[in-house]
Amino acid sequence: MKKLAFGIVAGLLSVSTMAAPVGETFTGVGVGLDLTTIKYKSDEEKGKQATSLNLTVDYGIDYGSNFVGLVQGKAKLGSTKIDNDVKQKTLFSAGYAQGYRVLPDLLPYVKASYSVSKIEDETFKGFGYGVGVKYAVSNNIEVGAEYLRSNLKYDDLKIKGNAFSANATYRF
Repeated sequence: MKKLAFGIVAGLLSVSTMAAPVGETFTGVGVGLDLTTIKYKSDEEKGKQATSLNLTVDYGIDYGSNFVGLVQGKAKLGSTKIDNDVKQKTLFSAGYAQGYRVLPDLLPYVKASYSVSKIEDETFKGFGYGVGVKYAVSNNIEVGAEYLRSNLKYDDLKIKGNAFSANATYRF
């Protein structure tokens, strides 16, 4: 399934080379899927690479002068092993990305997010920051890539994660 999802995103990215310039893009409600690979690390040990599929919902706001803000919510579908016997059961995040249209169909952005994750029986919470880029294949379809660094905490236990994502969004 992981290879199939990566293949679909790669196919969408290759189609983007044929896309015509788009008018007002990246604004309004968008729903999509996000394939993320993440590796967590704590003071005591390093986890293993884990891949997950996420459902995303966002709303793009055009501020004028090519500035676009994206308010985003994300929910992980299913659970994944992040270490030999440790499962991440859920992950929910809310974030804000501030971007600038360098071309009518290309939006690089910086992002800040807040996440809540259930790992085994503990709930970890924390903030993340990162960068990304979105490309509008058409007025309604976008593909993108993102890097997010997260810092989660439960009591005195802290974990840091490096996540790389590929996403596809349908904008209404």
